[in-house]
Amino acid sequence: MGECGLWKRVAMAAFAALVPLSAQAAEGRFSAEDQARLAVIERQLVPVRPFAERVALASAMFLGTPYRANTLIGGPETAEALVVRFDGVDCYTFVDMVRALTLSENEAGFIRALEKTRYHNGHVAYLDRRHFLTDWVALTPQNARDITRALSPHVVVTHKDLNRRADGGVYIQGLPVHPREIAHLAPEFLTPEVAAKIHTGDVIGIYTKLDGLDVTHTGLAVWKDGVLYFRNASSLKANMKVVDTPLAAYLAGKPGFLVLRMMEAG
Repeated sequence: MGECGLWKRVAMAAFAALVPLSAQAAEGRFSAEDQARLAVIERQLVPVRPFAERVALASAMFLGTPYRANTLIGGPETAEALVVRFDGVDCYTFVDMVRALTLSENEAGFIRALEKTRYHNGHVAYLDRRHFLTDWVALTPQNARDITRALSPHVVVTHKDLNRRADGGVYIQGLPVHPREIAHLAPEFLTPEVAAKIHTGDVIGIYTKLDGLDVTHTGLAVWKDGVLYFRNASSLKANMKVVDTPLAAYLAGKPGFLVLRMMEAG
C-alpha cells in the first residue's frame, strides 16, 4: 500500500487511546538530548539564508535517522501532546520538523513553527492535527501551496472525500469528511522538463487510489549533482531510516505524485 500511510497513524492512535497517559509520558518528552540536538542544528543553520538551502541542510541532518512510527501522542480518547523527537521520525514528522527548523532560529521559535506546521491554527489537539498531506494547503495557516497543476498538461484531478472509508465509515472518529480535489501526475510524465519545475525543498506526496486518503507517503525533493532525489523517512525493510532515493526510481509502479511548495513564512 505505502510506507507511511494514514491507516498506520489511525491504528497507532487507537492503540494509544487504550494506554494510560502516565504510561505514554516518556514518548512525549522533549528530552535534554533532543534539546541539545536542536541547538546543534539551529547553530549550523544560522549562516544559511536562502530558504531552499536551509531546507536542504536541515533535512540532510536527518539522513540515517531511524524510522519510528507512533511517536505522536493523541487520539479520540487521549489528550494530544506536542512531541519533539530527533531520535526517530516517520514520513510526516520528518517533513514537519524540517519545516519548523527552516523557519526558526532558536528553541522557542522552533516550537512555535512546529505547532503551526503540525496543527490547524497552531492548536495542539488531535482533531486539529493535519492528518492529511493536503491539509498543508487547505488549513490555516497554510504550510504550502499546491503546484502540481503547473507541472504538466497531463495532470489529473480526482475528487476525494478525505476521511471517508470505502465501507462508509471514517478513518478518524470525530473528524469531518473533507471533500477535496487532488491533483496528481503519473510517474511516466516526470520528464526532465517537469523535474526542472520541482525545487529543492518541495514536498512530494505519493498519491493513492484508496478511498478517503490523499497520499500514502511523503518526503522532500532535493537536487544533487543534477539528479532529483526523494529524501524520506522510509519504513521499507531495506531502509528503516531517512534516505535519499532518485525520485524517478522511487515513483516506478506508483499511481502518481503531487508537489507542494512550502511557504517561506510561518
